[in-house]
Amino acid sequence: MWSFSPILDRHLGSASTYLVLLLSLGLVATWFVGLKITSTSLRRRVVLSLLRIVTIALVILALLRPTRVFVDSKMLPSTVVFLADKSRSMTIEDSLGGKTRWEVLQRMFADLEPALAEIAEDVEIRAYAYDVDAVSLPLDQGRIVLPEQADGDQTDHGESLRSMLREEDGKRLIGVFIAGDGAQQTLEGNTAAAQAAARSLARQNCPLIAVSFGQLRSRRQARDVILETMPDNLSVFVKNELSVSGTVRVSGYVGQEIPVQLIVEEKPGKPTVVATTSVRAEEEEEQLRYELTYVPEEVGEFQVAVRAVPQSGELTVSNNELPTFLTVREGGIRVLYLQGEYRREQTFLRRALAKSPDIEVELRTLHTRNRDRWPVRGLTELFQPDAFDVYIIGDVDSDAFSRQDLRLLRDTVRDHQAGLIMLGGWHTFWPGGYQNTPLFGVLPLAVDRDLDDRGRQRFETFIPPDLHLEGPLRMLPTKRWGEQSFIMQIGEGGYDPNLWRQLPPLPGANFFRGAKSTGFVLAETERGEPLLIAGEPGGRVLAFAVDATWRWAMRGFVDEHRRFWRQVVLWLARHDEIVKGSTQLRLERRRFPPGAPVAFKAVAYSATGGAVADAEWKASIRLPDGTKQPLRLARRGSEMTGQFLQTEKVGEYVIEVSASRGGQVIGVAESQFLVYEKDFELSGATADPAFLASLAQKTEEVGGRVIVPEELPRVLRELAEGAEEFETEVTERITYWDRPWFFGMIVALLSLEWFLRKYWRLA
Repeated sequence: MWSFSPILDRHLGSASTYLVLLLSLGLVATWFVGLKITSTSLRRRVVLSLLRIVTIALVILALLRPTRVFVDSKMLPSTVVFLADKSRSMTIEDSLGGKTRWEVLQRMFADLEPALAEIAEDVEIRAYAYDVDAVSLPLDQGRIVLPEQADGDQTDHGESLRSMLREEDGKRLIGVFIAGDGAQQTLEGNTAAAQAAARSLARQNCPLIAVSFGQLRSRRQARDVILETMPDNLSVFVKNELSVSGTVRVSGYVGQEIPVQLIVEEKPGKPTVVATTSVRAEEEEEQLRYELTYVPEEVGEFQVAVRAVPQSGELTVSNNELPTFLTVREGGIRVLYLQGEYRREQTFLRRALAKSPDIEVELRTLHTRNRDRWPVRGLTELFQPDAFDVYIIGDVDSDAFSRQDLRLLRDTVRDHQAGLIMLGGWHTFWPGGYQNTPLFGVLPLAVDRDLDDRGRQRFETFIPPDLHLEGPLRMLPTKRWGEQSFIMQIGEGGYDPNLWRQLPPLPGANFFRGAKSTGFVLAETERGEPLLIAGEPGGRVLAFAVDATWRWAMRGFVDEHRRFWRQVVLWLARHDEIVKGSTQLRLERRRFPPGAPVAFKAVAYSATGGAVADAEWKASIRLPDGTKQPLRLARRGSEMTGQFLQTEKVGEYVIEVSASRGGQVIGVAESQFLVYEKDFELSGATADPAFLASLAQKTEEVGGRVIVPEELPRVLRELAEGAEEFETEVTERITYWDRPWFFGMIVALLSLEWFLRKYWRLA
């Protein structure tokens, strides 16, 4: 039988046939026209016409894509499949006579040999051992050859069943026997795939017959303390408090205090317990939360671990501990952002600063809806010396603060050199009443008492237009101070006057009368109205008349927006003189199971904080055995990305990257990660016959059930006796148009025609 599927039939349907017909007519017409205009002898014209007609015919065949279809009947033999659990939980000694589950399973298959021999001629026998996957087992003279030992580190029934079904695809399955303890022990712990595989067997009219091993322990019998979670990527600034929290699951130790420890390897090979807490379960299988704190005194990377102290009689202690790495950074700048109402500016500003790992921002909102309870209590400790390095005050009315708190903030700025910036808004600067507070002494703004006191902005009243500048306003650095200021160097190479003119204009700003005699204007409008005024009354202070720089980021100037705010904070914290280029290496995780891919990103920064897009990179990784190998990096914008896949070995790995430009090294960074093998198999390793029963129940209508090992030979014989030969249709399709020889014929004909035309001097 022949069938045709013209080109583009998937998209055009029956219209594709007309398309082929149209193309065919075009080819024939072209040939006919060429024949008419060719002036040569009749014999030569006949030869060329035959060559062209045969070529056109072959092209039309290729466009029609003919296929010859053969349908035949084939007898499929019946197949029985056995799956044997070879994970380490099968080594638990909880069977009669003190035998392991694996020993009982081996005995069951040995007793099965006579039944297998009886049905071998009529039924195909297939066998698999499974843990995280199913592996085919050999048969020796009808005997299933099991592995010597059960050594699988995890058990995944879903993937094992799916793997078996892929291998046995197309066969007539009359029964699948799964023999194991039913404990699903994997990193993901997903059982849905196993249920789906069982339903697939039911659709094939194949029963899933379960044989369960091991005892379902009571919760008290399964005595175990499992450290379930802890962060796997810790970082903190030096001498700041680190909080580590997670969960512990407790079985069999109700009412007992169980110590949980934070262990830090402050010196290589010398782990030290730096913090301890305890948890106490009030019921079985209770999940308890722990929290441990630690203040690192040195900069660097340290291996850390959280450990639940092993208890007497635990089933296994390998699940009592989780390790990771701690990165302790120096020079962290702590920023407190105070706002009165939600503003887009704070969202974009904090997002920009979050790109800098050396800057930490804490947000506090003093809601105006709560102004009946102003001044806000509990702010005093925030304004203490050394509490924060930089303060940002958004649109917050001065009434939100007590005079005592503002006096403390003034002293912290003036006497202890903290940085302060106040942003524009309806209730900041003099409209917010700050000219009558202790903070007036450090703000670099000029004031006219008679005018500014009358201009106090009250809530829910008309906003006087003379207090604000109407937009659009273009912000430009001033000639005298702005162009030289570290803050205004937002270009890749530093100050760029054209870049400032390209930034989107701002919708409005507070009206400033000017700077104090000790202040200096860094930025102004095109009309010369001041927008950014700086002063140094001890610490560094900025008065910024706008609160809409987020428009820069929204309109494509993300890097410039980020550089501006980073440089504002660095200047306020007096870090502008010590800023250097740096290279950063980021791993989202620092703890991986064996075989997991490890992805990382690297970026190089210039002294102004901008990403260096044209840096030259080198990367390598040091393996647990000490050997090093190079890594390949791929450029994605200003970032470099990489991936390492060979993580089979357990231990510590170190990734190192270096960036340079023009032969000058920008920076070198390295980061460690752990490949850690958690013992899933013996973690709460009670048997789970109910899970196997739930899988068998999915095929109950076609004979699925749970049996004991002694029933297996009888059930196998019953399946073999009821098996019938299964006839199925096998369809074979033969195509000609996509064969190399077909294409070669077309090329040969065209080549011959071209040769003859050249030889006869017709072309």
